[in-house]
Amino acid sequence: MTDGRLDPRDPQSPTVQRDRRILLLLEHEENRRHLKRWLRDDSPYTPVVVSDPEDAVDGDLCLVDPAALARHHEWVEACKERERPRFFPVLLATADGGETLTDALRSVVDETITTPLEVSEFRRRLENLLERRRLSADLTTRLERSKERYETIFAAVDDALLIIDPAADRIAECNPRATELLGYAESELVSLSPSADLHREDQDAYETFVQRVLEEGRARTESLSCIRKDGTVIETEVSASVLEGHADAHPNIVLSIRDVTARRERERTVERQRDRLEELTRITQTLQETTEAVVQATDRDELEATVCRRLAESESYQFAWIGERQFETGGDPVVPRATGGGAAAYLDQVEITAGEAPTGQGPTGRALRSREVETAQRATADPEMTPWHDALSEFDVRATAAVPIQHDDKLFGALNLYTSREDAFGGEERETLANLGRAIGREITGIRAREEAELFEKAIEHTGHAIYITDVEGTIQYVNRAFEKATGYGREEALGRTPRILRSGEHDRRFYRDLWETITSGEIWESEVINRRKDGRRQYIDQTIAPLFGDDGAVERFVAVNTEITERRRRRQQLQVLYRVLRHNLRNELNIISGYADLLSDHGTDAGGAVSRIIDSADELLRISDQVQQIERTFSDDNERNVVRSLETVIRRAKQDVLDTTAGVDESVEIPQTQHRVNAELETALTELLRNAVQHNDADTPKVRLTVDVSESAAHPHATITVTDNGPGIPENERLVLEEGEETPLLHGSGLGLWLVNWVVTELGGRIRITDNDPRGTVVSITLPVTS
Repeated sequence: MTDGRLDPRDPQSPTVQRDRRILLLLEHEENRRHLKRWLRDDSPYTPVVVSDPEDAVDGDLCLVDPAALARHHEWVEACKERERPRFFPVLLATADGGETLTDALRSVVDETITTPLEVSEFRRRLENLLERRRLSADLTTRLERSKERYETIFAAVDDALLIIDPAADRIAECNPRATELLGYAESELVSLSPSADLHREDQDAYETFVQRVLEEGRARTESLSCIRKDGTVIETEVSASVLEGHADAHPNIVLSIRDVTARRERERTVERQRDRLEELTRITQTLQETTEAVVQATDRDELEATVCRRLAESESYQFAWIGERQFETGGDPVVPRATGGGAAAYLDQVEITAGEAPTGQGPTGRALRSREVETAQRATADPEMTPWHDALSEFDVRATAAVPIQHDDKLFGALNLYTSREDAFGGEERETLANLGRAIGREITGIRAREEAELFEKAIEHTGHAIYITDVEGTIQYVNRAFEKATGYGREEALGRTPRILRSGEHDRRFYRDLWETITSGEIWESEVINRRKDGRRQYIDQTIAPLFGDDGAVERFVAVNTEITERRRRRQQLQVLYRVLRHNLRNELNIISGYADLLSDHGTDAGGAVSRIIDSADELLRISDQVQQIERTFSDDNERNVVRSLETVIRRAKQDVLDTTAGVDESVEIPQTQHRVNAELETALTELLRNAVQHNDADTPKVRLTVDVSESAAHPHATITVTDNGPGIPENERLVLEEGEETPLLHGSGLGLWLVNWVVTELGGRIRITDNDPRGTVVSITLPVTS
């Protein structure tokens, strides 16, 4: 009531009260009729008689007597349950105050009123019960609205939310984000144990966290792992609090879970990059200091030892060594040249090669084959590192790298580094190491160049050839000691002057113009020159002048090598004269002597065999003259010396020249069926051997055997040709002459035949061996290379 007027919003107003429906469930018919009339006529409520409790009837209060309650208590219970959580009052009208009711019936009754009813008391009881219902309805409405807001927030929040019952270790409820994050359906999640299923890997940490939440009301943790349905583990941040409305003996907890796996990985990546940058700075500084030490080394051994020592002393590497590949020892081993740190002890336990064997599949072998930086970043797990797993574990090595040491096309070896850093030798470090390998290779090349220059200078200084070097204008910049001795000009006298000081006047301008045009065009000049010493004596010089080129390909200097051949030229002239006398003069006179001896013999004049001896001696001297001509042809005709024939053809031709034209010889010749070829000059040697075996054989029946044995060695194929006879044998002095290679007044041969064989075989790269035949005769073996 307001200002004497009815307020429709007032719960006490007749309009509002008339909406209240009172259900009359009474067995006593007269009481039902009186109450219905009273409620209709004298109260603001609407009476509703429940004639058939099986029907669904809506109401705000149920007035019941004991008989109806006993009969229809299940229906009353259903009404109360249907109205939950709103309050549905049941008022029992009874004469005894409900003392005779069972516990089951009493549980559905909210209040009792004694009959007969007093109107004022009845009215008060109705008002109180209906007010309680109204308040219950208001609270339920507010709770439903709060629940709707809660559920909206619960479903929309970006974090995964779990409501858990910590006492039962069960999930009571979850939001959609939780199912998305954890990969479970909602029905699956609520059946899980948070500690055993979701936080199995951090179970102790999870249980400690929940206990802290229960004690403090709320808590937060930044490091709790969570296992998804697919088995993947995510990192989470979890905030938790005791859920309001459950602050009893077994409160629930709401967990707000945020997936921070990606963020943590980014943080770790940034941290790793920062650590890596600091590490790279240290590595770069170490390698830079090592590079500086490299350029200060005076020889290769010092250089490599310094590199290994400095790298092993750094924080970045445990030990280091430099090794080179050795082909000639077999097995393709990599042999250490220098070590640093514990490398020597490590290498004592392992075998490292550069071939295709398992011991060649590590970084060292691969780097020597590929000429690239090769690594094993997980050395103790890499299957290719199996041969070294035990040693690597013993030395706590987790990563290793091999750096080729090279310059231009030359590979000198590999620098090998070992570290306990996991996943070491990334891109920047690899590039820095590659540069270090090239720097070492470049410095080794420089050291070799200096050493070779020093060696070359010593060789030039002590060589027997006169050598001088000029600039492109022809000014002498260097002369060796042999030049001073050969020309008579001291070093200080020659430097700064030109080779004109050596001119003899024997050559015209055209000669020197051809010389100059040849060397300035980059070609080599070779000629015989007549020079003049400082004392005026003439010299015959075998001269070679070669241009020296710079890096740009231009001629920078000229080097001249002068070999004095004055004495050799004089001996050659003497031999030519003697050869002419032997070949023409002596041969002509011998022909005359032989002719007159034949005339004497034809006229029956022998003078006790003297004429026969004259004829035999003349024939022998003529044969020697023929051998001299053969020797001269052998060593003077370059075209003939380069002819190549099959081994079969050479043997067949020698047989035809000697054995096929000589009667009475018991011969045996094996002509090989082979595709190998030899120099055609071998025929001269074989012909001479066969002729010697036949002509000097004093046996009744000369026996000559020729055999051939061809070695099929792929690297160095060769043939051994053996000639065996049954003659008197070759005298010991003849053999010694051939073994010594020269004649003396006390040790000399009796002819030129074996010398011819020796010179031919030696010229063809072979060797000759002479032994006795059993029981009589000689065995001569020739071994020389053949080609396919």
